[in-house]
Amino acid sequence: MRLVSVALFLVLLPSLHVVSNVTTQTGTATPIKHVIIVIDENHSFDNLFGVYPFGVPPIVNNVTCSVMRPVNLVDGPGKLMQIDVPWIPGIPLYTHPFYINSSTPPDPIEGYTTYHEDYWYATQDGFPLFSGPQSMGYFSYEQVGVLWDYAEEYVLFDNYYSPVLDVTEPNRIAYLVGFPPSFHNDEASGIYSFNETIMYQLTAHNISWGYFVYDLEGIPWPISTLKGVSGNFYNLSVFYQDLQDGNLPSVSWVMFLGGETGKYDMHPPDNVTVGAIAFSQVVNAVMRSRYWNSTAIFFTFDEGGGYYDQVTPPFVNGTSLGQRIPLLVISPYAKEAYVDNYTVSGYTLLAFVDYNWKLPWLTPWVQNSDLQGLLNAFDFSAIRSPIILTPSNWTYPVPLQYPVKYGYVATVNHQVDPSLYSFSFPVYIFVILFVLVAVVMVKRRRSRKVS
Repeated sequence: MRLVSVALFLVLLPSLHVVSNVTTQTGTATPIKHVIIVIDENHSFDNLFGVYPFGVPPIVNNVTCSVMRPVNLVDGPGKLMQIDVPWIPGIPLYTHPFYINSSTPPDPIEGYTTYHEDYWYATQDGFPLFSGPQSMGYFSYEQVGVLWDYAEEYVLFDNYYSPVLDVTEPNRIAYLVGFPPSFHNDEASGIYSFNETIMYQLTAHNISWGYFVYDLEGIPWPISTLKGVSGNFYNLSVFYQDLQDGNLPSVSWVMFLGGETGKYDMHPPDNVTVGAIAFSQVVNAVMRSRYWNSTAIFFTFDEGGGYYDQVTPPFVNGTSLGQRIPLLVISPYAKEAYVDNYTVSGYTLLAFVDYNWKLPWLTPWVQNSDLQGLLNAFDFSAIRSPIILTPSNWTYPVPLQYPVKYGYVATVNHQVDPSLYSFSFPVYIFVILFVLVAVVMVKRRRSRKVS
């Protein structure tokens, strides 16, 4: 772990690139003057936090017993692995979630149709068949301990959803335009204008922003698929330089996408521990900078990637939100050891930006995305000191900063429309059923001849 961290530190050292001057608008609705959004790749909530806070093997001590537990999970150590999920929907032969005792996970089968079939008639019965048996795997503190430490020290959302039940590009575009895209693949081009994005809105209101990619080559994908793209796109090294030089934009996107560096974005089968360490380097750099007292970091994923999750996505305006995925909120104003269970989504991050900088709502989807649920994660009455997590001190769980103090918010009821998940049987299921019926009939005939 130490060698990986040192190697990443050397790789992520800021270069001497010069960033253009930026103008920061004052007068925000909250004490937060800087928002940093980090979006990694393809992990569901259950896949990363399905056995939080106890883990595998279970750690039961004064910390894990005092922090809040996700309310949408089966309570208690080891309960997730006891959930029955049929190998084939409707047939009582069951499999169960299993612990991935490795940092290099198997990659589930992905795709728009596959994801909808995973939620078979508004259940979770389709995952083993459609996204594959590997979709049932989950991690624990052994692989993503630093993320669990951030959860216990700050805020974890257990009811946060990606914008759409779809693959990477539709979700990442939705994170920018604030509405469900009309395409369902990773090869779309020129469908929407850059003028429809939150970035253009920020520019129009003289609010600084920057999009930082680990290894930038031109305009980064998938932003490059929009029409008329322009703006502040930089290498990740510039982000670190901005923190040092006092040039951090009001809103920053930090991405580990691109070229050979995708190995840091946690997309399976890449090493999830390496990806978690890379994210911790971003957090530590912010905490060590002059900007910590005015910053909120939102860490999440573009989509669930086909990994099993026991909560069927809710639908809004007749369209399903995406899979339930983790959202961590790290800020001097974030509550401690708090699990926020309001139903929010990727659109809510845009709502926070619009609200905080007093902008018009980007879209109706943004306006109606339950901003209050996200604001509930903050306590603006006090500023918390930074908590620097390194390989020497992030053995889960780390000591809490203060005695735990939190309230509790009832989960918003989910309303699901089974028709949204009512895909017809693929041909190969009919073949399987036909074979099973044929075998039974043959056995019956043989038994009759014997008698």
